Amino acid sequence: MKLFNRNLDISLINGCGIFLEISDSRCVWVYNSDSEETTAMPFEGVLLYLPFIVISWGNVYEEVEL
Repeated sequence: MKLFNRNLDISLINGCGIFLEISDSRCVWVYNSDSEETTAMPFEGVLLYLPFIVISWGNVYEEVEL
């Protein structure tokens, strides 16, 4: 879901705790529905860990080599 031009996602996890993470290059799995491929890409944003739930809000980007 898009919220203020960023992706908002709520996922289930196998963990119990409360934690806030602000990340600029965390690796996440991304599924491309056009090519039906799953790849790892860097994520920039905020992750809120709650008991058995993680809420992420931010953007995924592709690194470019110079």
